[in-house]
Amino acid sequence: MDTQREEPREQRAGWYELFFDLVFVVFVSVLAARLHGDPGPGDFGAFVVLFFPAWWAWANLMVTVDLFGPENPHAQAVLLGAMPGIGLMAAAAPQGLGDRAWAYALGAAWVRLATFVLWYRRSRLPGSALPTWRPVLYCVLPAALWAVSAVVPGAGRFVLWGVAMAVEVVLLVVRRGVDTGFYERLSVEHLVERISLFVVIVLGESVFTVVATLAGHFTGPSGTAALLGFVVVAELAVVFFLWGTSGAARGLARAQAGRSTRAIRDTVMYLPFVLVSGITVIAAALGTAVSEPAHVLPPGARWALCGGVLAYYTANAAIALRYGDGLRTVALWYLPCPLLTFGLLLPAALLLPAWAAVGCAALLVLVMTSLAKRRARAAGRSPAPAAG
Repeated sequence: MDTQREEPREQRAGWYELFFDLVFVVFVSVLAARLHGDPGPGDFGAFVVLFFPAWWAWANLMVTVDLFGPENPHAQAVLLGAMPGIGLMAAAAPQGLGDRAWAYALGAAWVRLATFVLWYRRSRLPGSALPTWRPVLYCVLPAALWAVSAVVPGAGRFVLWGVAMAVEVVLLVVRRGVDTGFYERLSVEHLVERISLFVVIVLGESVFTVVATLAGHFTGPSGTAALLGFVVVAELAVVFFLWGTSGAARGLARAQAGRSTRAIRDTVMYLPFVLVSGITVIAAALGTAVSEPAHVLPPGARWALCGGVLAYYTANAAIALRYGDGLRTVALWYLPCPLLTFGLLLPAALLLPAWAAVGCAALLVLVMTSLAKRRARAAGRSPAPAAG
């Protein structure tokens, strides 16, 4: 898509974007609540199905505002206009695959129409390189599919959801109608800051879950589990914010300079979803551990804790590879994660009280942080990036 800006420039997130993110605080909190206790495969599946369309809408708005500029009044209006749609999706999420699926679908349609307004306006400007059909296919067609699904009963509704998402994902790969300078005009600093702020949201949900659960189960064992859970969250945050953001900025700048559009797309749109999903399910498992610290974690919480940790570091490794880090370099710091997850954390979650299992998770992330620091010193640079 074409925009008015011809060259990338340094810019920071505007307060409209920060205000827009508040509705995602609620959305993440509502979805995380579905995973507390002993979630089953259906709960994890519902989490992905409900979270990805919202994440995709957020990522598209992030890129749109990045290209038009946070100071652009039309972009600011679109952000405000999209908020009720995300809010409707959040309110419908507890029964988003059931009685409120129609409301969730209408919220998804709302957000995509809000994004369309900005791109359509641009396509109609004299001399624009953006053909009108591009935003129509990318925004209006999926919005129509979401809206129609609201009145379609049964499984047909979710087939339309899948088709709507597939249209957007495929069109992001197909570059016809996108001017050649699209990726070169992105502001690396802005993208890194926006994704980092989204990570703050999910980390905040983790801290909130631990503290709020402790408030309702104010005992010594729960306090121990809460403290160890805080160590897990704090170490993830330390690695992300001390090294991950700078590594991401370098990686994105390198990809942009080399016109590696696939690397930019993957590390901005796809892989951060895996990373933030990992943090969210970890938060749910920590809440369960704090509420029942003396019992062995139930199967769902067990897999949330192990799977969340594995997803977080796997996303890190995939992002590092997409930024051009060598396979051997990435493997040296990543491989201990699956080894420790299946060799230490999973057995602990199967056999030990919940507070001890969280302690093993804390030990795992401390080891991973230590390895990242050691590799950084050896290479004379920051550790591998932790976000797109």
